[in-house]
Amino acid sequence: MRLIAVIAASATLLSATGIATAKDKGSPVREGSYYGSGEGDLTVNLKHIENDVFAITMETLVPMNDNMPGCAGGIDGEVILSATGGNFFVENEDYVAGSDNRLMNERYCEVELVFDADGFLVITEKDGCLAYHGAACGFSGTLVHESAAG
Repeated sequence: MRLIAVIAASATLLSATGIATAKDKGSPVREGSYYGSGEGDLTVNLKHIENDVFAITMETLVPMNDNMPGCAGGIDGEVILSATGGNFFVENEDYVAGSDNRLMNERYCEVELVFDADGFLVITEKDGCLAYHGAACGFSGTLVHESAAG
């Protein structure tokens, strides 16, 4: 029993040392809310799950203005992020294999996430996301972390 306590204490000490080392090396904070604009007003929320896996919620909004239609949309799921970013994929529920309509029939909605050298999150919609927002907005733009927003 005493040996188990010693092993548990050692494991705790080693993991705490690893965490301190990662923070000392300047690991960027990824979790939290990011705000910005591009193809609409954009919001991205990242919540750390484990290791390099994050829960992600992405929203876009273009308000109606002077009788011009607006749009809004959003997607959520999980994404694997490295220090520089990652790609977020959501399978489209209405995908039909073999269909010729590529604009509305992509198998996945793909959004690239890049953490740039200046601390911004740059998101770029790649393909297949039109079903998740209207034609007047999208998931591309530059965002800043809530802690840096003024």
